Amino acid sequence: MGLTALKTIVVSNRKGGSAKTTTAVNLASELAKQGSVLLIDFDTQGHASIGVGTQPSEGNGVHSIFLGKTLSETFIPTVHDNLTIAPAEAFFDVYEYADLRGVLKNRFEHERVADFFDYCVIDTPPTFDALLKNSLEVADAVVIPFVPHYLGVVAVGQMVRAIYQNASQLGHPIGNVGILPVMFNPHMKEHQELLKKVKVSFGKEKLFEPIGIDIRLAKQFESAEPIVLQGKRSKGQIDYQNFTKALLKRI
Repeated sequence: MGLTALKTIVVSNRKGGSAKTTTAVNLASELAKQGSVLLIDFDTQGHASIGVGTQPSEGNGVHSIFLGKTLSETFIPTVHDNLTIAPAEAFFDVYEYADLRGVLKNRFEHERVADFFDYCVIDTPPTFDALLKNSLEVADAVVIPFVPHYLGVVAVGQMVRAIYQNASQLGHPIGNVGILPVMFNPHMKEHQELLKKVKVSFGKEKLFEPIGIDIRLAKQFESAEPIVLQGKRSKGQIDYQNFTKALLKRI
């Protein structure tokens, strides 16, 4: 039994290239220093799976819950003792199925996931489809990473509206929606201005402190070791550790 009630954090952005998977992998790995964590890789690209030392599956990935398998059948260990992953199913096509509503929520309840994990982090695909909707049905918090340029801010607005519209339809309000600037350069005027715009548009209480630029964040997938687990201290490591602390205070 976990020491606390399960907290599920969905990391999502419909726009690609927003460091969504980088954020999910480092958040899950940092949380695993404090408790038992389940990382669900709902993005069929499988990059979150690769990021924690595994590979996307071909036949037993997390998407197989939509074909009748249990969630726990997909669990495999990762680079961290306290971190379990349900890897992506590499060739799953969500559009082949008419109705996938409520499947993940059903698995959470029937398999008593909260008895085995303190946290769950879900890396969603960069689309607004049944996989994201399944994720939002179990979410306690949603984190929207974005790169501070014009289209990145537009995508945040679209994502925030989609989250709240979906929550209204499902009758599952999500109390914590946070916006995380990534690849932020404090010396770029455009970045500074767009951050101010986000604060005005969505409220400064939704905005996390930015994740700065760090080349080691891009290279971490080659080593299959999230930056927060690496021995050498770096800006990216410190930024993601501080982000995780800030998120825990909110949830």
